[in-house]
Amino acid sequence: MIDTHTHLYDRQFDADRAAMIQRAKDAGVTKVFLPNIDSETILPMLQMEKDYPQYCYPMMGLHPTSVKGNYEEELAIVKKYLDEREFVAVGEIGIDLYWDKTFKEQQIEAFLVQA
Repeated sequence: MIDTHTHLYDRQFDADRAAMIQRAKDAGVTKVFLPNIDSETILPMLQMEKDYPQYCYPMMGLHPTSVKGNYEEELAIVKKYLDEREFVAVGEIGIDLYWDKTFKEQQIEAFLVQA
């Protein structure tokens, strides 16, 4: 079984991340894919790949709810990492208007750039 979407690198999981990973393994999860959120989550995400090799697989992208006024700078950082190494997928990308529609046009542009 593969978990195709988890943000276990997020700080909110610092206290029990190892236990959560162990529970997932015990439940039969053999791989975990980690979609990126923004430039602040890249290093914690890559650290999980180092801490759990052959188990945690990072993805690179700019999450749609992280598309703000500085989204072009964020996309440049994403591109830099994509140029430097391979990732299992591009993610997390898309258009998310559930929380906020302020940056709808920028979300569309960011999605098209990353797709």
